[in-house]
Amino acid sequence: MNYTDLQLQFEQSPTLRLLRSGNAPLVLAVLFIAFKREHHPVVSESRLRALLEAEIEELRDADNFASGRSAKDYLTEWADTEHAYLHRFQPADSDEPAYELTPEVERVFQWLDSLKPRPHVGTESKFKNLAGTLAEIVENSTREPDVRIQRLRAEQARLQQQIEEIERTGVVPVYTATQINERFQNLLEIARQLLGDFREVERHFRTVTEEIAVRQTDTTATRGGIVSQTLDAQDRLRASSQGQSFYAFWDFLLAPERRRQFVELVEAAYSLPTLADELRGDVLLRKLQSSLRAEGNKVVASNERLVAQLRLVLDVRESAERREVGRLIQEIKALAHRTRDLPPQTELIEMDASITLSSLMSKASWTPPESVEFGGGLEVSEGGDYRETLEAFLRLHPVDFERLRQNIRDSLQTRVQISLPELLELRPPRNGILEVLAYLFIAESDGPHMVFDAFDLIEIPGQSERRYRVPQIVFSNT
Repeated sequence: MNYTDLQLQFEQSPTLRLLRSGNAPLVLAVLFIAFKREHHPVVSESRLRALLEAEIEELRDADNFASGRSAKDYLTEWADTEHAYLHRFQPADSDEPAYELTPEVERVFQWLDSLKPRPHVGTESKFKNLAGTLAEIVENSTREPDVRIQRLRAEQARLQQQIEEIERTGVVPVYTATQINERFQNLLEIARQLLGDFREVERHFRTVTEEIAVRQTDTTATRGGIVSQTLDAQDRLRASSQGQSFYAFWDFLLAPERRRQFVELVEAAYSLPTLADELRGDVLLRKLQSSLRAEGNKVVASNERLVAQLRLVLDVRESAERREVGRLIQEIKALAHRTRDLPPQTELIEMDASITLSSLMSKASWTPPESVEFGGGLEVSEGGDYRETLEAFLRLHPVDFERLRQNIRDSLQTRVQISLPELLELRPPRNGILEVLAYLFIAESDGPHMVFDAFDLIEIPGQSERRYRVPQIVFSNT
């Protein structure tokens, strides 16, 4: 870090430009009300404009604001590439544009939050977390079985000593009010940082999508090449550090048992009588799970947008190829029509051929065909991870995932669970077996749905002569 680097960062960083802006209090006040107060990751354009207009009107009434610009002008400026306070996009399930905070603005809010005086400074709990994380890193990076067993036995001895101490004295050691409050304060800070980190993850995923979109505009690329590039890019994305971390977190978040345990722990923590009132009034942890799922769904939706974009490019390219072939065929027909009455001027080709004579006597006697025997029987592979194959197959077909997820949500309004055959009876599939495969993909990818080893036989309307054997799927909202 030197003068030149800092000068360049102050000039180019949207985070620092926002803090140096004369309208920074207005920008941050409106964005805090819209996004942070109720923990909304996405806000519609109409709501954000209404909040901005109300804030401007209130400031003008108090003679604290002299600008004559409209709320629409401010939103346009905040979302342009120069300022980059907001990211404006078009949701798939709405006709109205929406906004979300950029990672740079998330950092501003995190920094402002760090400036607040904190009654509970968790030095002891933070140091214990630091030491515990160091021990976890060392323990889980050691491959020697003897070393791991030795540490596990030491941990076992420590736990046994605690059990014996409690049995002997009847006294259970508990945290003091100070220890509880400082640890709860640390949890709130980690939760806010976690929500802010999703902006960076989503930007990384969006960048990959944009790179693929640029490659798809190459007119010399074949359809197979486009599909290969897209699948390779998704593999690289999943293999990247951010991709591995996100999908591991997503699997953890969607596990029904872990979600239930998290809710129980949060409620137990808020119910502690020694918890400070100002900490109890911050409901961030109660809303954290739903907020994280909303943030994660946006990242997952970026993958689905990539699939839809790929399908659109393939359809457009296929249509263009069909039009070109049709045009060439029409030109050939027109040329043939113009020359149909013209006698041929020259021979097109000459061939030397001899006459082949055949008779009944030349035919050989009938001989039985040679039999072929295959060694062993047919073996059917059991198990195997079909999720990647299923996901790659669904990318090549136009399936509206959001409509199918809405079907599941609507069906679970009046019940806790619903099986796949019941869902198909209530919401008949529009695209036949493709939608059944899409439901299987949703059950595997989203939570808290369940896929069992047993199988169901289903029928699809319009295909009464066919029955499909599919894994037993139960959709649930708990």
